Amino acid sequence: METQCGTMDDAATANNETENASNKVKPAVPKKPQRRPGNKQPDRPENVLFCLSLKNPLRAFCIKIVDSKLFEYFILLTIFANCVALAVYTPYPSGDSNITNQMLEKIEYIFLVIFTSECAMKIIAYGFVLHPGSYLRNGWNFLDFFIVVIGMISTALSNLVKEGFDVKALRAFRVLRPLRLVSGVPSLQVVLNSILKAMIPLLHIALLVLFVIIIYAIIGLELFSGKLHKTCRHAKTGEYLDDLDELHACGVGFKCPKGYECFDEWVGPNHGITNFDNFGLSMLTVFQCITLEGWTDVLYSIQDAMGSSWEWIYFVSMVILGAFFVMNLILGVLSGEFSKERTKAKNRGDFQKLREKQQIEEDLRGYLDWITQAEDIEPDSDGQIITDCQTKNASELESTENLKDHEHETQQTESWFRIKKKAAERVNRRLRRACRRAVKSQAFYWLIIVLVFLNTGVLATEHYMQPIWLDQFQEYTNIFFIALFTCEMILKMYSLGFEGYFVSLFNRFDCFVVIGSITEMVLTGSELMAPLGVSVLRCVRLLRVFKVTKYWHSLSNLVASLLNSIQSIASLLLLLFLFIVIFGLLGMQVFGGRFTFKPEEEKPRSNFDSFYQSLLTVFQILTGEDWNVVMYDGIRAYGGVFSIGILACVYYIILFICGNYILLNVFLAIAVDNLADADSLSAVDKEEEEQPQENMDICQNKSHTPSIEDGEYAETDQEQYKIDSEMDFERYINEDSYEEGDEYADDSSEIQQNLPEVNTSTQVQPIPAGSSFFCFSQTNRFRVFCHWLCNHSNFGNFILCCIMFSSAMLAAENPLKADASRNIVLNKFDYFFTAVFAMELVLKLISYGFVLHDGAFCRSAFNLLDLLVVCVSLISICFSSDAISVVKILRVLRVLRPLRAINRAKGLKHVVQCVIVAVKTIGNIVLVTCLLQFMFAVIGVQLFKGKFFSCSDGSKMYKSDCHGTYLFYENGDINKPRLKEREWKNNKFHFDDVAKAMLTLFTVSTFEGWPNLLYVSIDSNEENGGPIHNFRPIVATYYIIYIIIIAFFMVNIFVGFVIVTFQNEGEQEYKNCELDKNQRNCIEFALKAKPVRRYIPKHSIQYKVWWFVTSASFEYSIFVLIMINTVTLAMKFYKQPDYYSEILDALNMIFTAVFSLEFIFKLAAFRFKNYFGDAWNTFDFIIVLGSFIDIVYSEIKAKEQALASCDGQSCNRNKGGSTMISINFFRLFRVMRLVKLLSKGEGIRTLLWTFIKSFQALPYVALLIVMLFFIYAVIGMQVFGKIMLDEGTAINRNNNFQTFPQAVLVLFRSATGEAWQEIMMDCSPREEVKCDPESDATSNCGSSIAFPYFISFYVLCSFLIINLFVAVIMDNFDYLTRDWSILGPHHLDEFIRLWSEYDPDAKGRIKHLDVVTLLRKISPPLGFGKLCPHRMACKRLVSMNMPLNSDGTVLFNATLFAVVRTSLSIKTEGNIDDANAELRATIKQIWKRTNTKLLDQCVPPPGNDDEVTVGKFYATYLIQDYFRRFKKRKEQEGKMDQTESALTLQAGLRTLHEISPALKRTISGYLDELAIESDPMHRRHHTLFGRVWSSFRRQDGSNHHTKTKGETIPRREGMLQFDTKMMANESQVINRLNTTNGRHYNSEGNASNLSGILL
Repeated sequence: METQCGTMDDAATANNETENASNKVKPAVPKKPQRRPGNKQPDRPENVLFCLSLKNPLRAFCIKIVDSKLFEYFILLTIFANCVALAVYTPYPSGDSNITNQMLEKIEYIFLVIFTSECAMKIIAYGFVLHPGSYLRNGWNFLDFFIVVIGMISTALSNLVKEGFDVKALRAFRVLRPLRLVSGVPSLQVVLNSILKAMIPLLHIALLVLFVIIIYAIIGLELFSGKLHKTCRHAKTGEYLDDLDELHACGVGFKCPKGYECFDEWVGPNHGITNFDNFGLSMLTVFQCITLEGWTDVLYSIQDAMGSSWEWIYFVSMVILGAFFVMNLILGVLSGEFSKERTKAKNRGDFQKLREKQQIEEDLRGYLDWITQAEDIEPDSDGQIITDCQTKNASELESTENLKDHEHETQQTESWFRIKKKAAERVNRRLRRACRRAVKSQAFYWLIIVLVFLNTGVLATEHYMQPIWLDQFQEYTNIFFIALFTCEMILKMYSLGFEGYFVSLFNRFDCFVVIGSITEMVLTGSELMAPLGVSVLRCVRLLRVFKVTKYWHSLSNLVASLLNSIQSIASLLLLLFLFIVIFGLLGMQVFGGRFTFKPEEEKPRSNFDSFYQSLLTVFQILTGEDWNVVMYDGIRAYGGVFSIGILACVYYIILFICGNYILLNVFLAIAVDNLADADSLSAVDKEEEEQPQENMDICQNKSHTPSIEDGEYAETDQEQYKIDSEMDFERYINEDSYEEGDEYADDSSEIQQNLPEVNTSTQVQPIPAGSSFFCFSQTNRFRVFCHWLCNHSNFGNFILCCIMFSSAMLAAENPLKADASRNIVLNKFDYFFTAVFAMELVLKLISYGFVLHDGAFCRSAFNLLDLLVVCVSLISICFSSDAISVVKILRVLRVLRPLRAINRAKGLKHVVQCVIVAVKTIGNIVLVTCLLQFMFAVIGVQLFKGKFFSCSDGSKMYKSDCHGTYLFYENGDINKPRLKEREWKNNKFHFDDVAKAMLTLFTVSTFEGWPNLLYVSIDSNEENGGPIHNFRPIVATYYIIYIIIIAFFMVNIFVGFVIVTFQNEGEQEYKNCELDKNQRNCIEFALKAKPVRRYIPKHSIQYKVWWFVTSASFEYSIFVLIMINTVTLAMKFYKQPDYYSEILDALNMIFTAVFSLEFIFKLAAFRFKNYFGDAWNTFDFIIVLGSFIDIVYSEIKAKEQALASCDGQSCNRNKGGSTMISINFFRLFRVMRLVKLLSKGEGIRTLLWTFIKSFQALPYVALLIVMLFFIYAVIGMQVFGKIMLDEGTAINRNNNFQTFPQAVLVLFRSATGEAWQEIMMDCSPREEVKCDPESDATSNCGSSIAFPYFISFYVLCSFLIINLFVAVIMDNFDYLTRDWSILGPHHLDEFIRLWSEYDPDAKGRIKHLDVVTLLRKISPPLGFGKLCPHRMACKRLVSMNMPLNSDGTVLFNATLFAVVRTSLSIKTEGNIDDANAELRATIKQIWKRTNTKLLDQCVPPPGNDDEVTVGKFYATYLIQDYFRRFKKRKEQEGKMDQTESALTLQAGLRTLHEISPALKRTISGYLDELAIESDPMHRRHHTLFGRVWSSFRRQDGSNHHTKTKGETIPRREGMLQFDTKMMANESQVINRLNTTNGRHYNSEGNASNLSGILL
């Protein structure tokens, strides 16, 4: 019944919704024009600007114009024209101009007049601001008005004040005009709105980001202030060591060469912009590091100045916290918002469908009635209504039947010609059938696929300097393939007919490709078109590769989901374009023509000097590559870091945040969203495929009618049937493959299901049946002993330790010299470990057998890995001579030893299996991406092969000219001419063949170094020719399209797929569980939660201190003090005057004193044990202690320095060296006070709680990352450790593989994507890569392994592993975007906190009367909230129904569980006993270790009917209350005569009264008293506030309780006490209740049910 009711309700709501929808739609229906003015009426106020009424002719005219569509289009066109005018404007240095610009200034007046008049007309039509719907009430109109006013002011000022006023700043606002296009395009508004909606949760995250940046900025200020101002200068001449741009800091880390000394007074790296000298620059530097651009440069500068002992910790922690964690939250929030928007749209669509379905059903009923009536009039021969399944064959059957009739009629009368024509038609039909069968056959399909791949292969052979015969071969094969594909197209068209052919999307696509290829061939043959256009057309052929997807089912689903997302992405791209245009125009206005710094310096290529160039620069900043370099130029353009120029960084930061973090993450959000749908899509497809199959069977059963006369027609019918079955052949195949896939999926889920069980009890594998090695039987004593030993826990732990140690030994080797003393010792250890592993292997082989039977050793993949590792070690020991290069590689393979730990750590194994599953599902995406990449690579080869060469002397254009020497000036100084050899070199990355092109494009898709490549491509001229500046700028479109398709779109889909897969894998474990994720989390919280002790002192003085310390005012004052302290910490700067330092020190003393007082007060209030029980308090204590040590230490040092009068630099240096680290270390304690802020804010606290939860979910993922880094680092040391450190390359003193820590740092840098491609090139085998003089190698130190090594590492790290972080974060932070009205685990902390007020000793029980007040204190969704009426609260308690103890108390876990259960409605329907039994089973299944006693409290087992529960108690109270109200109502109505119903009521109550006088006494107490918000006992009787408080309460209470729902209720004194004596008597009442109610305590309506039954 209930489910039926539920569905009826749903249907009703759906109908209401659809009615509402139709009501909303109605005004737009053209039938009722009179409604529109009626609706518009409120929008048009009567009077506007206090004088113009609706009848006023001027206003009527304005309204008419403003409402017309033409006017709207005209304004949009004007805006567009204005954008064009702004784009044509060319900025010149130092305020110069040209004729075009002067013309544009004149045109600007026209635009201004148009926009001003539009503004005026709208104001006259709508009203200015006072009325609802007036002009300025709309945000877009406000923007228009603002722009117009600014334009008028700037024009007026430029005309009035001729001299000395720069209007340029105001002019810049014109740039916002394109934004008005948004109000004209509705789909844009949708995307913008969803981004704006996401802003609110994004603010939380912005606060967190800001917090991280501030903390790191202040730490940086304390640790690194003034450290980056020393550089090497010549002792005598004062010359710098390098070019000004290439200077670096010197100090502990970098020692100056001979003749140079480390001098102060250098402005610092990047013209003094990146340093930690004051708070502002420190924040800018930290922000730049968090965006992962140039963070290594800052790190290396600091290491040069201060040595590389601990400095890396600061930067690495900042990158992990800031970039990987906090910044990924943005993505989590955005995708959450998008899926919310998406579900809204989907629900709307569902309602629409439901409405249409109802419509169709009604129509169908009408038709059926009509048909039945028709049948009554004229009965049909068959009496069959044509069903759905016949429609498919209908057309062909009809044609054959028509033929049959015709032949009978016309055989006598027909001419010879007609007969021949008929025969020809029949032959034609048979031929077409044969063709169709051929086209549909599997062989034909494979043939086409093979041809496609052959064609692709031929295209891939093209390369630079290819021989002439290959050119001809490519030409002929091209023609051959075009002919073949044209034949295929014609054949298909013939067999399927034009309509049938063009139904399929793939066929249309084919047709387009074929026509494109033919056009290209004709054009090249006739030489009508430039080769550039041709090469693009030629690439259309490559699209054939996508024909594979048609038959590869999961791939075609993927393509479908991509096409789905393209719709949502089209509007996003439009928004992105608008965004780029606006920022490009703004950049032109602000920075145009300003990037010329010195005459001898080249102008930077990324500039804002023309519209086209500024668009490129903005796009570059959007991709985040080298945005900081452009920012440095922008700051220098306005006079550098010490002037107003530093404000220029605002433009870049806003552009970067809005573009990179918000808009680009929306791409990813859309991708994740659509992919989550792609899985469901494939399931739907499968169902759809099964349905036609069933229909087919029905059709065939029906179509075998015995009315066939001619054999021929029988034959055609059979053929028809054959063809149909052929047509569905693919479907059968697809279904088969699907079923197989499904079986596999089930298997994998079973594995997943078993995993948690395996974790709880590690099962021992039994000895498999069968003899191992044909000599040890299953019962052999030696074999049994081996088995026992292998499975002994100590043995396993010993092996794990050996793995750890041997791995550590690998990391400790010296890569430079193989025969170093350290390596010899390590080799001895290596022998020992290899022996141990070999022995373990032998034991396992004996106990499990080798491979022949089930359960044998080699049947498991992880065991095979073990075997491989051990064999590699053994072989490398046997051939210990390094002569054989294979052995070298085998030695490197020993690195895989840590992987053996996977087999032994269960959690790690789970993560690895997860990764493997993810990789399998991601295969499709990788394939599509590779196909696209391949296409672009072939296009790239066509466009750029052999064009990236250049001569080191820019004046020479060809290789033939590029020899001899040329002059160049060192450091751009004309007094230092130097001679240099000319060199003809290719660019590091180029497009000379397809493989190289794919490598180049891969680096572009990671965004690393693509701007340089872009400018090289723009300058590229001809094959074997040098570069010409800006030769063909159009080439940039190639890169932009590639980046949008691959980097923004495909890579994001890839990342999205990883995330979705991981989320699905996590849920796989609970596949058969009825509880959803949120319900599971809440139940787990409720079962594991413990009440918190709340210490309340008994001693009066101590109590007053406690009251003071826990009061809100004290908390707030501490909060304010911490804020002020933060400000004083940020006020420090480099080279501050002495008096300023003293003031800051004094302030620090004051703050330390205040925080010490806080500590003393709290310690006095809480006593020692309770104070240190709280983690935040311990943290406070450590900070206070640290601050004291800091003060004392710095005082002592100051005194020492004052006393020690010692001249000579050496003395000072020693002192400086000893104090630096320690003083700075204790300074950090000041900064840590900031962290205390985190404990104060509610939202931030929740964020923190979730962070800690994420970290708990991450240990195995982190372990996997650590293993990955370890393995790659050791391989890197072994392979690239001997490369020479050269300052000119990426392998230098700060970045190399010569020690293990350095190698890990290089890998970490590569994982963040900092110029990883440069490191890869400098490790590859090239002439420039030389060997370290200290190593034992002389040549070939670079290795080709570099390419697979770095690419695989980058792919694994950036795409897979770091996205695990994202997946975990998105999983845990979904509450940020989820509906807050749904209860989640983050709400439940409040319950624990407030419970402790009623239960300060954490006994876990409180009076059941306190539960009402407690739950009314907590706001929904967890509690009832202050506004909840008292009876409603009681009804809720009836449905919660916790067990009640004999002393009238309820238990903590039981109450929390009941709250969770009712608010999430977990198993609350139906018979309560059955529901409880089911829930108990579910809980035992998921949380196996749950305490039975706890479970009985939370979910009582069925059986005990006499048990007293809160529900029964409050039900009894509600019955009585109901009766009292009923009685009062009767009295008021004046019907005092004893009617029958009143008698029965009386009788019912009398039985109640007779049963127990005690019960009567108890129940007659008023529970309404509870409605007063009573505070817990310790808050009530307090001498300071008590009296005032209670008097307030009294007044408030009397007002509050004189009336409830309009009925006067006399106020009674005394709370309701639960009487224990009457328990025994009450049990009878309870039994009565049970029998009558059938134990349905399920919903809030229960109270009324009960009352109805009893009365």
